[in-house]
Amino acid sequence: MKKEEIELILDAQRGNKEALEKIIKNEQNNIYTTIFYLKQNDRDVYDIMQNVLIKIVQKIHQLKNPDLFKTWLNKIILHTYYDYMRKNKNDFKNKSISEINTDIVDFKYNPSDDALYSELDFKIKQTISNMPIHYKIPIALREIQGLSYETISSITNTSVGTIKSRIARARGIIKNEIKRYTR
Repeated sequence: MKKEEIELILDAQRGNKEALEKIIKNEQNNIYTTIFYLKQNDRDVYDIMQNVLIKIVQKIHQLKNPDLFKTWLNKIILHTYYDYMRKNKNDFKNKSISEINTDIVDFKYNPSDDALYSELDFKIKQTISNMPIHYKIPIALREIQGLSYETISSITNTSVGTIKSRIARARGIIKNEIKRYTR
């Protein structure tokens, strides 16, 4: 982390409300995108996001190492997501997924391909939506948050090898489902 970000976290831990607000403002898009990637229903996303923001405010003082802020934050996101899903068991099935980093798909795009791109984008979202949660979380953390395998391993309490395997399998599932769209 940058020195300014660490100072901001330390200021927030000392009770500086402006620092805490700035942290939340800096992270809210990543928080939203990660949750939306896991659970696309807008009402649910905002409910989960609100709970995450509350936990950040309540627990920022518990963060022992500001360098591990992203790991700490993503653990809060996942725990809050799981808590929400347990409370709402009947609605556990996700319907679709937001964005995916197109680096995992090898295709060329030009403006005349709008219809194809739209259909491909929908197919990627649908494919991820139907993946088991143990593939969905690592692919979201890797492709949306850009986290390292080691960080994802720490967040999910899973070995690095398992994380690499799950991401590779998720990418394979996506590539298999969209091969007719790629050139």
